[in-house]
Amino acid sequence: HYGTNNYWNNHAQVEANYQALNSILRGNYSVFRTYGELRAGTMKFTVSATGESQAAVEIKQSILDADRAGVSNWGGLYGDLLHINLFIKKVETQCPFLSDAERKVYLGKAYGIRAYIYFVLYKSYGGIVIETEPRVAEEGITDPTSYHKARSSAEETLAFIKKDVEKSSELLGSSPWTGVKTEWTRAATELLKAEVYLWSAKVTTGDHTATGETELRKAKTTLEGIVSSNAFKLEDEFSANFNAKKKNGQEMILNLYFDRQEATNDYGHYMYQNRLFVGSARDKDGILFPGDTLKALSTGILYNEYKPSFVASFDEDDTRRSATFFEFTVGTPGKLLPGSVFLKYQGQVYSDNAHIYDSNIVLYRYADVLLLLAEVKNALGEDPSTEINLIRKRAFGKKFTGHEFVSGDFAANELAILKERDHEFAGEYKRWYDLLRLQDASKQPLVFSAAAAYSDDHLAGAAPTPILKTTERQKLLWPVDRTVLNNDPLIKQTEGY
Repeated sequence: HYGTNNYWNNHAQVEANYQALNSILRGNYSVFRTYGELRAGTMKFTVSATGESQAAVEIKQSILDADRAGVSNWGGLYGDLLHINLFIKKVETQCPFLSDAERKVYLGKAYGIRAYIYFVLYKSYGGIVIETEPRVAEEGITDPTSYHKARSSAEETLAFIKKDVEKSSELLGSSPWTGVKTEWTRAATELLKAEVYLWSAKVTTGDHTATGETELRKAKTTLEGIVSSNAFKLEDEFSANFNAKKKNGQEMILNLYFDRQEATNDYGHYMYQNRLFVGSARDKDGILFPGDTLKALSTGILYNEYKPSFVASFDEDDTRRSATFFEFTVGTPGKLLPGSVFLKYQGQVYSDNAHIYDSNIVLYRYADVLLLLAEVKNALGEDPSTEINLIRKRAFGKKFTGHEFVSGDFAANELAILKERDHEFAGEYKRWYDLLRLQDASKQPLVFSAAAAYSDDHLAGAAPTPILKTTERQKLLWPVDRTVLNNDPLIKQTEGY
């Protein structure tokens, strides 16, 4: 623990430690994807159109039990929380060279990042171990049993997250709404705060009962604050949010920094493999593509492909379809099977003919503010049309007429909001949580509804079945792996596993 007492002696060192917190978010994008995206029922779990076995197939099918936890060691997030806790403690109690204003901003951002990570864990496990002291860093490990700690209840965990996010909101209250968009900002805190209160209002977990109207109004006020800040607006073109050559546009609130010289993402695993694509892939009319259409340059392997039923759910007039997927077919004319490549994070080809996966990964953009506001309004019995139509207008452009959203009853609107989010945020690590939060007429989460599901890729023409059966309620949360349970006897397994 040499670094716990050094490296806190001047502004440059504190700034470097703060930048390390932003790097923690970047380093965990694949963990956030596993928790937020893979179980959402939109991805294939047999083979790709070009024949590759699919990755993480048990998780994609929610095959989870005490022996197959899907994720080990809480996704590795507690090691990162240790660093955040150390940062908070040092900046709160030491670093006399910081002005009050500087201290507030650093702490506001650190509390925001900590709340974000704890909220991911809460949505995934319910009650979790709450650790706010950097004990391991300060004391070292002489007796591991002295670090054993039980999981707090769901209610205690959520109360702790609310406290952190409120503290962040208060500390950043006079900061600019936005700044460097690859770093945590006031707007990121406010959007997280709205998400936390919306979740608390709608989702019952363990001993936490959904709170309803009071917290819905809190979420609404928070979202309206972001709107009225005028700090963000929708890009004119949906695809602009994912242009690796032109990052951090007017819609972006928080995205994770990737760069050829520094770190690249793993979306080559969402790209076709040249030897399987070139010479066999065709367009929808059955005409062979002339070559390496996306310039994959032999960097790809299609371990992760979206279901044809999901791709086909996008309207032909919706510009999000071609911005999200490159569609192709395989087989012989008359017997063509559909395939696709997910495009959002495919990086760029440089002048030296290198395909580099340097797209930034989006955590928050302004479209989310609008669709969460639509959802809050629907839950309060208000009309969500304005916000949904702002999103649709951008998506359909000149072809918007005929695609307007018209408000229906609560359940119809919830489903429409889910489908809008499906098309807007495909692959942005949100859908699993959307399925737990959005509800049917009896206020059950849509994860149990066939209307929210997409039919499986290997069953041509089959009707969709719910992602979870009502007999699998325990799977709303994740199990804890046996290693964690064996290492700490105070930690109990998630209920139902």
